[in-house]
Amino acid sequence: MKKILLAASLLLAFANAARYLGESDADELDDILVLSRPVPRDASDLRVIEEAVKRVATKVVPCTVGVQVGNNHGSGVVITETGYVLTAAHVTDRPGRNATIRFPDGTTVRGKTLGMHTEADGALIKITDEGTWPHVSVVTVDDYPYPKPGDWCVATGHPGGFDEGRTPPVRFGRIIDVNETVIRTDCTINSGDSGGPLFDMQGRVIGIHSRIAEQSTINLHGPVLAFQESWRPMRDGEVYPPVPESRFLDKLDIDRDGKITRAELPEGTYQELYDRLAEKFELEDETAYTIRELKGLMGWRHVPPSFEIRAYDSERSSGHALATKRFVRGREVRTAFEPLVENAHKSIVEVRCNDERVALGTVIEGRIVTKASQLRDNITCKTHDGRILSAQVEHTDTIYDIAFLTLDEKLDPISLAAEEDVPLGSWVITPALSGRPISIGVSSVLSREIEGTPGVLGVAIDITQTQAVVVNVFPESGAAQAGIQVDDVITRMMSTEVSSLDEVRAVLESFRPGEVVNATVLRDGKSVEVEIRLGAREDVFLDDERFGSGRLNGKLSLRRDDFPDVIQHDSVLRPEDCGGPVTDLSGNVVGINIARADRVATYALPVSVVRDVLKKFQSDAP
Repeated sequence: MKKILLAASLLLAFANAARYLGESDADELDDILVLSRPVPRDASDLRVIEEAVKRVATKVVPCTVGVQVGNNHGSGVVITETGYVLTAAHVTDRPGRNATIRFPDGTTVRGKTLGMHTEADGALIKITDEGTWPHVSVVTVDDYPYPKPGDWCVATGHPGGFDEGRTPPVRFGRIIDVNETVIRTDCTINSGDSGGPLFDMQGRVIGIHSRIAEQSTINLHGPVLAFQESWRPMRDGEVYPPVPESRFLDKLDIDRDGKITRAELPEGTYQELYDRLAEKFELEDETAYTIRELKGLMGWRHVPPSFEIRAYDSERSSGHALATKRFVRGREVRTAFEPLVENAHKSIVEVRCNDERVALGTVIEGRIVTKASQLRDNITCKTHDGRILSAQVEHTDTIYDIAFLTLDEKLDPISLAAEEDVPLGSWVITPALSGRPISIGVSSVLSREIEGTPGVLGVAIDITQTQAVVVNVFPESGAAQAGIQVDDVITRMMSTEVSSLDEVRAVLESFRPGEVVNATVLRDGKSVEVEIRLGAREDVFLDDERFGSGRLNGKLSLRRDDFPDVIQHDSVLRPEDCGGPVTDLSGNVVGINIARADRVATYALPVSVVRDVLKKFQSDAP
């Protein structure tokens, strides 16, 4: 029976391949079969998947746009040459609003919001400026059986908001579950991605990014197939499904005939509510009033629908969700990568401070390269065979946040790749001390500079006083750990006297998260000296949406910006996983992980940067 089912599956895969590719050659059909497998078998399968992702990335990135409607910022995708843009309903909010569309090449155009699909969180915008625009196609009902659990998928968008210094980051994953209004994937998205596109491996739009939950594998998208019956109403500026004349009055229409009478209402709250309306607007008990009539009597105007970002409804799932072990970073998928990194563990160490793991380290030319800002006192390194070796800091490069450690013993150095770019969509693998992958991902953005942002103390200062009086201390902050208290008066930062919030900010402008600053505070008439380790805004102000996705980001590296050159990839790591190598499918090291930056991004220093820093240190060393 299993053989019959397997044969049927192969026939179906070939039939689908023929439909998608037309007169395809045997190699292309083989590629379709690889993409149809439950999990990749080996490196050859992984290369087929990689090439498919790279093709999709090249095709879709130019069509992924930033969207601004009023104060709402999000993403979108152009789906016609004439400029129809698909985005999220909660980004546009209602039809008829002015919109600004930003293309990755910097082109900015104007648009107008059209209709919406409120249940699947989709909306249309029409570019009103003249021109023809790069675009991609959307999946249709004729393309069945896509999408379905287990399919590979690619996400683009503008996480964190539109950034002129980068292209829309590429992320890769699998469809986990599908129902009529939601696609769930492990293709990570974040704040700012809302309205951005989810693609199948043919480069067709299959979903629109809608919302996330704390787990990195809960990324929810509105299915494009849900919009099929509403394309025309959405194009014509209508809200679909139709919004009732009045959401309040619609709840009183118990028998759903479009009219309301007292007799149809259940006793209790409903009848009491109706009686109050009847008294105020002189309604007759026996008369049936249409919702429109009542709305007119009350003088209510049309209020656009509000969009409640609902949690994933497992009761409405497809019933055959993808098993966890087959997620893109699941156990069965990672097994295919193990032979590619099985020898790297001999050149990796676990860096420990005060007997606690703080980072990984990579053996390069007799030294351990690791993440400098993670280091504390009593540094040791644990090797792949369990030995604990004492380590000393030989050199620190604050620009790139890397440190070179020396050990009493020599370990096998790792092989660095040739100095070349990592193309968008290329697999990257982070090996562990065990010889297995910690995580896998794809290259999301080509190497670029990451601008720095000042660190924060983690206090609120009263701006109405002539002194820098602390009125709140945030619990997740360096100020809290340093013992700063409410009513403390900050009188000095480093060597500068301060007396206001602006003066405190001016001193901190040149200091980054993770750095330690000295401060003097006046407490109960006495001066107290403290050392405060600065934090990142989004870590300290977790519940303030202005500074990112807060707790949805997970645990991030304290120092995660102000790098002159990094590769961004979508591997999901912990801060203590940084400092280790990143390899390609050939097993060559293409970078050193330097920061877990947010929910969708890990940064790695290119091997060219590591080589340059090492050469400079060696030339400057006595």
